[in-house]
Amino acid sequence: MKLTVNIRTGILSALILCICACKKNYLDRKPSDLITEEEVFKNIENAERFVNTTYQSLPNIFQTGWPLSSATDETNQSIDNSSADAGSFNTGSMSPSNFPLSWQWDEYYGKIRACNIFLKNYDKVPNDPNYPDRRSRLKGEILVLRAFYYFQLVVRWGEVPLLQQVENPFDNPEGIYFKRNSIADVLGAVIKDLDEAASLLPPSYAERPGNWGRASRVIALSLKGRALLYFASPLYNPANDQNRWTQAANACKAALDSALTNGYTLNDNYGEIFTQYFNKEVIWSRPAPGAFGDGGIDREMNPRGANGYGNVNPIQELVDDYEMKNTGLPITDPASGYNPQRPYEGRDPRFYATILYPGCIWKGRPLNPNSDDAPRPGQNATGYWPRKYLLEGVNLFSSTGATDRKWVLIRTAELYLNYAEAQNEAVGPGADVLGALNAIRGRAGIPAVNSGTKASIRERIRHERRIELALEAHRFWDVRRWKIAEVTDNREIHGVTITGSGNVTYSYPVVEKRVFDPKRAYWLPVPQAEMDKVSGRNPEFVQNPGW
Repeated sequence: MKLTVNIRTGILSALILCICACKKNYLDRKPSDLITEEEVFKNIENAERFVNTTYQSLPNIFQTGWPLSSATDETNQSIDNSSADAGSFNTGSMSPSNFPLSWQWDEYYGKIRACNIFLKNYDKVPNDPNYPDRRSRLKGEILVLRAFYYFQLVVRWGEVPLLQQVENPFDNPEGIYFKRNSIADVLGAVIKDLDEAASLLPPSYAERPGNWGRASRVIALSLKGRALLYFASPLYNPANDQNRWTQAANACKAALDSALTNGYTLNDNYGEIFTQYFNKEVIWSRPAPGAFGDGGIDREMNPRGANGYGNVNPIQELVDDYEMKNTGLPITDPASGYNPQRPYEGRDPRFYATILYPGCIWKGRPLNPNSDDAPRPGQNATGYWPRKYLLEGVNLFSSTGATDRKWVLIRTAELYLNYAEAQNEAVGPGADVLGALNAIRGRAGIPAVNSGTKASIRERIRHERRIELALEAHRFWDVRRWKIAEVTDNREIHGVTITGSGNVTYSYPVVEKRVFDPKRAYWLPVPQAEMDKVSGRNPEFVQNPGW
């Protein structure tokens, strides 16, 4: 059975799904009967279906209707619909009782519990005589997923309870009020899981394309590199322990080498990475939302004149950060070749693959934010729209032309940038650092960076991540781990206004004043419901500072 189908299938619980796949006598039971763990795990088909359900919480392009890019200096959410969306981040109006992403605490711990249930019952799972490595592969997948969900918890909340056994509150009702373990302890467990997983998993599924989407050795190594890169970064490493950077550099190099060896190279066409269902750059992904209806990729992000909602708008600050193609210089450099009267000409080719701008041709017509593409009443738009992820052939009037797309979780370009960053911090800007950085710039057709100090190359690498990984849910976490969100997310953001025709005039009005409190906002608050559970029971379980 294809994993893509299993990931998409919604169920109430992993055990309920297994009922649907078991022998007929299970279906003959009374409705109140439940299939036991013994019955699930003594059958490898059922065990694999159980594993499949643990993939269901992998992140997607939207966070309950809005992209993470709109809560950082990439895009603006043109209508803030509730107190638990991007606007809550941008205005600093969150509280432990009501804040964006709060649901992910329960979501990820639920999947971690499922992983622990599988590991508890692993000895019951029989071998498959037709596929000798199947049983161990399933364990490897579960270890990757447990590590991934714990990493998601750490980047949101920092110190979190580390639970690696199945806990039953009915057996020990007072013993379930756990302390928050240190980041080092939790990430140590993450690395341990990924190391074991790498020893159990195939490097890829090239020989078994029906297993697309499953965790592999390359994925395990890539996640290890990412986790150690974060652990070495300023938010997690205030003393700048150089040993952490060395460990991160080694892990990131191992991940990159493994990816390249197994055929995961840079795709020639940058834009196709996000619209083709399969290509040689994507290492891990999940099916993305469809095109139509509320929450559809095309419906939410297309301009109004294309019958889209226009709800996601790149901001001027992101537009301004794309360099000039011929010189590789920022538009603020007098030698860059930038012409403010023709601001969209001659830019980094990734600009055109990522952002739709006034006057560009889209679906056979020039976009005009003053007429057909004007925002709806109440929308606070910027005059720009996303291009990345969108298919030009989708017709939102007739609901035709859509094909399946994926949300990229890991791709080779990230591995190059991870290694460049870690190696630069570990040993300085040598040929290996510049080579990794320039592999990305070369694919884009931008002049190479040939020299620089550790500090200047650090800024070049950070800039390259901003451009290469734009709108891919990296920036929100990058500016936090670098501890620069108090600058990038704590200022006015702008859009564009065009007046006149022919020789038009460009102006850049303020769209929103963003707020970021460095005393508390680098970590999310622990949901108040969780704090209430442990109140008076465990003094070691405390709220994050400032909340």
